[in-house]
Amino acid sequence: MSRSINTDVRVGVFHPGTQHSHETALAFQEAGSLAWYATSIFYDAGRWPYNAAKFLPPAARVRFEYEFKRRYHQELDPSLVRTFGVWEWVERLSMRAGFRTLEHYANEWGNVRFGRRVADLAARTSVDAIWGSDTSSLTAFSGVKDRGVRCILDQTVGHPRVWNRILTEERCLVGRDFDPYPRPYPEADMQRVERELELADRVVCGSSFVRDTLIETGVKAEKMCVIPYGVPGGTFSPRETPAGHDGLRLLFVGHFGLRKGAWYLLEVMRRLAHLRGLTLTIVGKSTVPDRFLAPFGERVRRIPHVSRHQVHGVYRDADVFVLPSLFEGSSIAVFEALASGLPVVTTPNAGSVVRDGIDGFVVPIRDSEALAEPIERLYHDPQLRGEMAVRARLRALEFPWRRYREELVHRLETWTN
Repeated sequence: MSRSINTDVRVGVFHPGTQHSHETALAFQEAGSLAWYATSIFYDAGRWPYNAAKFLPPAARVRFEYEFKRRYHQELDPSLVRTFGVWEWVERLSMRAGFRTLEHYANEWGNVRFGRRVADLAARTSVDAIWGSDTSSLTAFSGVKDRGVRCILDQTVGHPRVWNRILTEERCLVGRDFDPYPRPYPEADMQRVERELELADRVVCGSSFVRDTLIETGVKAEKMCVIPYGVPGGTFSPRETPAGHDGLRLLFVGHFGLRKGAWYLLEVMRRLAHLRGLTLTIVGKSTVPDRFLAPFGERVRRIPHVSRHQVHGVYRDADVFVLPSLFEGSSIAVFEALASGLPVVTTPNAGSVVRDGIDGFVVPIRDSEALAEPIERLYHDPQLRGEMAVRARLRALEFPWRRYREELVHRLETWTN
C-alpha cells in the first residue's frame, strides 16, 4: 500500500474517460489524500442507468455490462467518485454508430464542459491540487490557477506538433491511400495543448519519448518527470507449456494504422515471405484498407475485437509481440506482452520499457530491414526466444500498478513540501 503523504494536501483527480486515471485516483485514496475522483462514467450496478440492464435481453445485457464494467474499479470508494457524463454518453454512442463528426464535437464540447464542472468542484471542496490528463485539463486549470491550486498534468502522448511533422513526412513516404484516417492537429488545438502545458505546475509523462517531444517543443525539462505505467501481472502470464507449432507467430495489438507503423510491419511480412510458418495476427481496429492485407492470405489474420477477459489468451498463443510505432505515449499492450512472456520488437517512439537485446529489440522507426532482422533472428533461434521470454516476464514484474501508485504519491509529496 502507498505510504501516507506527510502534508495535509488534498488532491482532486479527474479524467473524462479512464485510461489509467483509476490507478491515479487509487494512489491518493490509499495515501488518505484523495478529495474526489471526477469522471464521466463510473459503473454502479445499483444506480440508473446501469440498473436498467436487467430489462434488456440476455445478449444485449452481456454487451451492456461488458462495455460499462470497463469504467469501474472495485477498489475505488464510490463515495469519492463524481460523474459528469452527458457528453461522454453522446460521444460513445456516436462512436458505436459511426458518426465520426458528432463523436469529434461531442469529445471537444464534453472536455470543455467537464473542465468547468471540475473547476467548480475544486472551488467547493478546497483542494490543494488537481491532477488531470492532457487535452482535457485546460478549462479546469484555468478555473483554479488564480486560487493557488497546484495543477498537475498527466501527459499520456507526445506533443501534437511532433505528430504533425511525423505525419507529414509519412504521407510523403507511403502516400495517403494506405491509411486515410490520421489527420494533422489544427493549429487551434495545438495552441490549446500548449496553453494547458503552460498552466501546469508539473507534467507527468508516461515515457521518455513523451518527455522528449515536449522538450523539443519548448517545455522546460525541470517541470517534467517520467513515471512508467504498470500491468496487472496476475491477469497476464506466460503459457505453461512450450509452443507446439513450427514457425513463428507474430502478434500486434492496437489500432492497426499508419501511426502504429502498420506499413512497415506489412513490409516485414513481404521481406520474410520465405520463412515457413511465419504468421501475423492483428488484434484491434484497422484503418488500413483490406486490399493491402489481401495479398498475404492466411499469413496475416485480423481479429477486429477481443473482449478483455479473453485477450490474455491471445498473447499466450503468440511467440513475439511487434509494435513498430511512429508516435505513441506508452503502449499498455507492450506491458501486457512482456507480462505474457513475449519478446517485444518495437521502436523508441513506442515509449516502452523494453531493453534492446535483453527482453526484446528496439529498432529505428521507418526501417523495415532493421525491423525484419530481429524477427528473423528469433525465428531461427528458439533458445534466444525462450531466454528473452523469461526476461520479458521478469521485466514486467518490475512494473506493477502498485509501483506506479507509490511513485505518484512520492512525487506529490516532493512537490508540495
